[in-house]
Amino acid sequence: MSDNKDTAKYKRYGLALYYLLQIVKKTLKIKIVNNENIDTKTDNYVFAFWHNKLLGPTLCLRSIEKKAVLASPSKDGELISVPLEKLGFEIIRGSSDKNSVSSLLTLLKHLKKGYNIGTPVDGPKGPIYEVKPGLLYLAQKGKKFIVPTGTAYSNCWIFNKAWDKFQFPKPFSKMVFLIGNPIEIPKNAIIEDYCDILKNELNRLDKEAEKYI
Repeated sequence: MSDNKDTAKYKRYGLALYYLLQIVKKTLKIKIVNNENIDTKTDNYVFAFWHNKLLGPTLCLRSIEKKAVLASPSKDGELISVPLEKLGFEIIRGSSDKNSVSSLLTLLKHLKKGYNIGTPVDGPKGPIYEVKPGLLYLAQKGKKFIVPTGTAYSNCWIFNKAWDKFQFPKPFSKMVFLIGNPIEIPKNAIIEDYCDILKNELNRLDKEAEKYI
Protein backbone atom coordinates (compact mmCIF):
# COMPACT_ATOMS: atom_id res chain seq x y z
CA MET A 1 0.00 0.00 0.00
CA SER A 2 2.86 2.34 0.87
CA ASP A 3 4.49 1.74 -2.53
CA ASN A 4 1.25 2.61 -4.30
CA LYS A 5 0.98 5.84 -2.31
CA ASP A 6 4.59 6.72 -3.13
CA THR A 7 4.02 6.01 -6.83
CA ALA A 8 0.92 8.21 -6.87
CA LYS A 9 2.80 10.96 -5.04
CA TYR A 10 5.70 10.95 -7.49
CA LYS A 11 3.29 10.94 -10.42
CA ARG A 12 1.75 14.12 -8.99
CA TYR A 13 5.23 15.58 -8.64
CA GLY A 14 5.93 14.56 -12.24
CA LEU A 15 2.77 16.30 -13.43
CA ALA A 16 3.75 19.45 -11.54
CA LEU A 17 7.22 19.24 -13.12
CA TYR A 18 5.65 18.97 -16.58
CA TYR A 19 3.57 22.14 -16.10
CA LEU A 20 6.56 23.97 -14.61
CA LEU A 21 8.63 22.94 -17.61
CA GLN A 22 5.93 24.14 -19.99
CA ILE A 23 5.83 27.54 -18.29
CA VAL A 24 9.62 27.93 -18.27
CA LYS A 25 9.89 26.71 -21.87
CA LYS A 26 7.70 29.58 -23.09
CA THR A 27 10.25 32.04 -21.71
CA LEU A 28 13.38 30.32 -23.00
CA LYS A 29 15.34 31.39 -26.04
CA ILE A 30 16.16 28.01 -27.57
CA LYS A 31 18.78 27.56 -30.28
CA ILE A 32 19.19 24.14 -31.91
CA VAL A 33 22.39 23.56 -33.85
CA ASN A 34 21.50 20.69 -36.19
CA ASN A 35 23.90 18.34 -37.95
CA GLU A 36 23.48 17.80 -41.70
CA ASN A 37 24.60 14.18 -41.26
CA ILE A 38 21.54 13.40 -39.12
CA ASP A 39 18.14 12.81 -40.72
CA THR A 40 15.55 11.19 -38.47
CA LYS A 41 13.09 11.04 -41.36
CA THR A 42 15.19 8.46 -43.21
CA ASP A 43 16.93 6.65 -40.34
CA ASN A 44 16.84 6.25 -36.57
CA TYR A 45 19.61 6.78 -34.06
CA VAL A 46 20.78 6.33 -30.47
CA PHE A 47 21.12 9.78 -28.88
CA ALA A 48 23.58 10.22 -26.01
CA PHE A 49 23.78 12.94 -23.36
CA TRP A 50 24.73 13.51 -19.72
CA HIS A 51 22.12 12.98 -17.01
CA ASN A 52 22.31 16.56 -15.75
CA LYS A 53 21.58 17.90 -19.27
CA LEU A 54 18.44 15.78 -19.70
CA LEU A 55 16.21 18.79 -20.41
CA GLY A 56 18.15 19.68 -23.57
CA PRO A 57 17.22 16.58 -25.58
CA THR A 58 13.81 16.40 -23.88
CA LEU A 59 12.79 19.78 -25.27
CA CYS A 60 14.75 19.76 -28.52
CA LEU A 61 14.12 16.23 -29.78
CA ARG A 62 10.39 16.21 -29.10
CA SER A 63 9.60 16.85 -32.79
CA ILE A 64 10.91 13.39 -33.72
CA GLU A 65 7.91 11.16 -34.43
CA LYS A 66 9.12 7.84 -33.02
CA LYS A 67 11.19 8.29 -29.89
CA ALA A 68 11.69 6.25 -26.75
CA VAL A 69 13.67 6.72 -23.57
CA LEU A 70 14.81 4.39 -20.81
CA ALA A 71 13.49 5.40 -17.38
CA SER A 72 14.43 3.80 -14.10
CA PRO A 73 11.66 1.90 -12.24
CA SER A 74 12.62 3.92 -9.14
CA LYS A 75 10.70 6.87 -7.68
CA ASP A 76 12.99 9.25 -9.54
CA GLY A 77 12.15 7.40 -12.73
CA GLU A 78 8.47 7.84 -11.99
CA LEU A 79 9.04 11.54 -11.51
CA ILE A 80 10.62 12.10 -14.93
CA SER A 81 8.48 9.59 -16.84
CA VAL A 82 5.31 11.69 -16.50
CA PRO A 83 6.62 14.82 -18.28
CA LEU A 84 8.45 12.69 -20.84
CA GLU A 85 5.27 10.80 -21.72
CA LYS A 86 3.29 14.01 -22.02
CA LEU A 87 5.97 15.34 -24.37
CA GLY A 88 5.48 12.34 -26.66
CA PHE A 89 8.24 9.97 -25.59
CA GLU A 90 7.54 6.28 -25.18
CA ILE A 91 8.83 5.18 -21.79
CA ILE A 92 10.75 1.93 -21.45
CA ARG A 93 11.12 0.89 -17.85
CA GLY A 94 14.51 -0.46 -16.95
CA SER A 95 17.92 0.33 -15.56
CA SER A 96 21.57 -0.03 -16.40
CA ASP A 97 22.10 -1.27 -12.84
CA LYS A 98 19.30 -3.86 -12.53
CA ASN A 99 17.92 -6.15 -15.23
CA SER A 100 20.31 -4.47 -17.68
CA VAL A 101 20.15 -7.36 -20.17
CA SER A 102 16.35 -7.26 -20.21
CA SER A 103 16.39 -3.47 -20.65
CA LEU A 104 18.90 -3.74 -23.52
CA LEU A 105 16.76 -6.33 -25.33
CA THR A 106 13.65 -4.17 -24.99
CA LEU A 107 15.51 -1.13 -26.31
CA LEU A 108 16.90 -3.20 -29.18
CA LYS A 109 13.37 -4.26 -30.18
CA HIS A 110 12.28 -0.62 -30.28
CA LEU A 111 15.39 0.35 -32.22
CA LYS A 112 14.60 -2.29 -34.87
CA LYS A 113 11.04 -0.94 -35.08
CA GLY A 114 12.42 2.44 -36.12
CA TYR A 115 12.42 4.24 -32.78
CA ASN A 116 15.06 6.80 -31.93
CA ILE A 117 16.45 5.93 -28.50
CA GLY A 118 17.79 8.40 -25.95
CA THR A 119 19.14 7.76 -22.46
CA PRO A 120 21.64 9.53 -20.20
CA VAL A 121 24.85 7.54 -20.53
CA ASP A 122 25.95 8.17 -16.93
CA GLY A 123 22.55 7.33 -15.39
CA PRO A 124 20.67 6.38 -13.41
CA LYS A 125 22.98 6.80 -10.41
CA GLY A 126 26.33 7.83 -11.79
CA PRO A 127 29.17 8.35 -11.27
CA ILE A 128 28.74 11.69 -12.98
CA TYR A 129 30.30 12.10 -16.44
CA GLU A 130 31.30 8.43 -16.71
CA VAL A 131 29.90 6.64 -19.76
CA LYS A 132 28.30 3.28 -19.08
CA PRO A 133 28.52 0.75 -21.92
CA GLY A 134 24.78 -0.03 -22.31
CA LEU A 135 23.96 2.47 -25.05
CA LEU A 136 27.14 1.62 -26.94
CA TYR A 137 26.20 -2.07 -26.95
CA LEU A 138 22.73 -1.06 -28.14
CA ALA A 139 24.10 0.94 -31.07
CA GLN A 140 26.54 -1.85 -31.93
CA LYS A 141 23.98 -4.68 -31.83
CA GLY A 142 21.32 -2.58 -33.56
CA LYS A 143 23.80 -1.46 -36.23
CA LYS A 144 22.85 2.16 -35.66
CA PHE A 145 24.90 5.31 -35.18
CA ILE A 146 25.18 6.80 -31.71
CA VAL A 147 24.74 10.58 -31.78
CA PRO A 148 26.37 12.66 -29.01
CA THR A 149 24.69 15.92 -28.02
CA GLY A 150 25.64 18.98 -26.01
CA THR A 151 23.53 21.41 -24.00
CA ALA A 152 24.32 24.75 -22.39
CA TYR A 153 22.27 27.33 -20.49
CA SER A 154 23.03 31.01 -20.07
CA ASN A 155 21.57 30.85 -16.56
CA CYS A 156 20.38 27.83 -14.60
CA TRP A 157 19.77 26.33 -11.21
CA ILE A 158 22.25 23.59 -10.25
CA PHE A 159 21.02 21.01 -7.75
CA ASN A 160 24.31 20.41 -5.96
CA LYS A 161 22.89 17.79 -3.60
CA ALA A 162 21.92 15.56 -6.50
CA TRP A 163 24.56 13.04 -7.64
CA ASP A 164 24.50 14.48 -11.18
CA LYS A 165 24.39 18.18 -10.22
CA PHE A 166 21.21 18.42 -12.28
CA GLN A 167 20.76 21.66 -14.23
CA PHE A 168 17.42 23.39 -14.78
CA PRO A 169 17.30 26.57 -16.90
CA LYS A 170 16.00 29.71 -15.26
CA PRO A 171 13.14 31.61 -16.92
CA PHE A 172 14.15 33.99 -19.74
CA SER A 173 17.55 32.34 -20.14
CA LYS A 174 19.02 30.99 -23.37
CA MET A 175 19.40 27.28 -24.05
CA VAL A 176 21.61 25.87 -26.78
CA PHE A 177 21.29 22.28 -27.97
CA LEU A 178 24.02 20.99 -30.26
CA ILE A 179 23.84 17.73 -32.23
CA GLY A 180 27.24 16.16 -32.87
CA ASN A 181 28.55 13.88 -35.57
CA PRO A 182 27.25 10.29 -35.61
CA ILE A 183 29.60 7.64 -34.24
CA GLU A 184 29.62 4.12 -35.66
CA ILE A 185 30.44 1.25 -33.29
CA PRO A 186 32.06 -1.49 -35.42
CA LYS A 187 31.11 -5.12 -34.87
CA ASN A 188 34.48 -6.03 -33.35
CA ALA A 189 35.02 -2.74 -31.48
CA ILE A 190 36.33 -2.66 -27.93
CA ILE A 191 33.43 -1.01 -26.12
CA GLU A 192 35.60 0.45 -23.35
CA ASP A 193 37.57 2.40 -25.95
CA TYR A 194 34.37 3.86 -27.36
CA CYS A 195 33.21 4.79 -23.84
CA ASP A 196 36.23 7.10 -23.67
CA ILE A 197 35.60 8.43 -27.18
CA LEU A 198 31.96 9.20 -26.35
CA LYS A 199 32.86 10.79 -23.02
CA ASN A 200 35.34 13.14 -24.67
CA GLU A 201 32.87 14.05 -27.40
CA LEU A 202 30.03 14.78 -24.96
CA ASN A 203 32.29 17.05 -22.92
CA ARG A 204 33.51 18.77 -26.08
CA LEU A 205 29.97 19.38 -27.31
CA ASP A 206 28.86 20.86 -23.98
CA LYS A 207 31.78 23.30 -24.19
CA GLU A 208 30.99 24.00 -27.85
CA ALA A 209 27.36 24.74 -26.95
CA GLU A 210 28.55 27.27 -24.38
CA LYS A 211 30.18 29.30 -27.18
CA TYR A 212 26.72 30.04 -28.59
CA ILE A 213 25.52 31.54 -25.29
